[in-house]
Amino acid sequence: MTTLYRKYRPQAFADLTGQEHIVQTIMNEIALGKIAHAYLFSGPRGVGKTTLARLLAKAVNCPNRKPGASEPCGACSSCQEIATGKNIDVIEIDAASHTGVDNVRENIIENAQFKPTKSSFKVFIVDEVHMLSTSAFNALLKTLEEPPAHVIFVLATTELNKLPATVVSRCQRFTFKKIPADLMLARLKKICTDEDVKVDKEVLGRIIIKSEGGMRDAESLLGQILSLNLKKITAADAELMLPVSNVETAVNLLEKMFASETSAALELLEQIVKDGTNLDQFALDLLDALHALLLISSGAPESGDFSETALKKLRALVAQTDRARLVTLIENLLKRRLEMKTAPVPQLPLELLVVEFGTPPSSRNSGIPLAAGPSGALPRENQTTPPVPSLKGGEESSPPHFKGEVGVGVSLSSKHTIKATLSAAISSLTHRHTITTTLDAIKEKWNELVVKIGETNHSLTFILRMATPTEVTPGGLKLTVPYSLHRDKLVEPKNRGIIEECLNTLFGEKIPVLCEVLANQEQPEADPELNALALEFGGEVVN
Repeated sequence: MTTLYRKYRPQAFADLTGQEHIVQTIMNEIALGKIAHAYLFSGPRGVGKTTLARLLAKAVNCPNRKPGASEPCGACSSCQEIATGKNIDVIEIDAASHTGVDNVRENIIENAQFKPTKSSFKVFIVDEVHMLSTSAFNALLKTLEEPPAHVIFVLATTELNKLPATVVSRCQRFTFKKIPADLMLARLKKICTDEDVKVDKEVLGRIIIKSEGGMRDAESLLGQILSLNLKKITAADAELMLPVSNVETAVNLLEKMFASETSAALELLEQIVKDGTNLDQFALDLLDALHALLLISSGAPESGDFSETALKKLRALVAQTDRARLVTLIENLLKRRLEMKTAPVPQLPLELLVVEFGTPPSSRNSGIPLAAGPSGALPRENQTTPPVPSLKGGEESSPPHFKGEVGVGVSLSSKHTIKATLSAAISSLTHRHTITTTLDAIKEKWNELVVKIGETNHSLTFILRMATPTEVTPGGLKLTVPYSLHRDKLVEPKNRGIIEECLNTLFGEKIPVLCEVLANQEQPEADPELNALALEFGGEVVN
């Protein structure tokens, strides 16, 4: 069965939709007999590149074409054979499956030396020519620059940037554009009339939007809808073949976000996950909705596959936000979508996007940083002065001294102050509930915890045997270790998670783990001879 886009493929220059600037130029060349030896057609898929190449082959080889005319007759054996792909003098090559230099040598270079069998010109149509290898392009260059008088090359590509400049410079280049919506609508209406089927204008509009300027894609989609075998096709009927995308749900999500209904927006995201929706596609649909919203707010025409109801909602949302905040939301969505590919919880980046948007800018960075920077100092962004707790024996350390504005420069009195400040910051942020387990209960089962963890992680067991539970605070269980390398190992997210999971198993509640280095603990001096020996074997001494 012939598909719709093949059935209605243009058989004359006058039947082509769009590309008037190219069609007229080529028709003039044919009429004047000034045919170029090589043409390069570049542009999006489904806009007429291969069709125009076949029409060119028809016109130059049509024996019934009158002098000074450009249209082929369409009735002679040559035109019929070219239309059905049976003319041996018109060679169509798919470069995607013939990329090598041997293919170019056999199918083009050697074949070009022989005169046409029964036509005036031998026409080589090379589709997706950018797929040829570098060596294949190099082999083709000489023939492309000085082909025999009876040879015409037509190169077609969707990715012009991948072609060598040496190839482009040897061709007469034409850039195809996407088909305008009004021309596509007229073409689709004519096909519907010829097929004796009435299709609602709304359905044709959605086909045009989905085809993104490609006439072939539009005709293919129309063919799917006509397969319903109905005399009148409405928008409801078309839903069977053109299901509504998630943009409708995306618009509903934006409504809740713009109304500061963060909880409701998160519930909607949870429902989307339960429904099995592809989250990456939903993120694209959300981006499409935001793009349309940005265009509407800028006074430009709307774009995207939206129903009239969704467009009304988008127009109403324009009044609920300003353009700067909208741009920020789009930028954040682009970043969050990239994070979705590696996130352990796929919907988490989208949930963070919703929470961020619903959080007032003034309070987004007002909390205490969770971790210290590489040098041990707190991050420069939004530094605050949390209360510094007593170190030991009731002795209080001096508060940090700030120079200039907050966040510009911080001078801390001692390393102990840094540790105490950081400990207070972590404690204040990790305080979620009252911990009922006592320190004595933890010490009593500490060896059991170490043995249990040792079943799956021996290296962590070694460090835990050197750690001492010292205090249970509202922020969690504080462990003291001899050296900083032990602390760094214990606070790694993976290791900390293992310890906290084991504590939860033993005591039935979530107990966060905090870690600090034993005060005044000096690092042992390295033995020079031991260092030299270790270096000789490519190692190092670890304290």
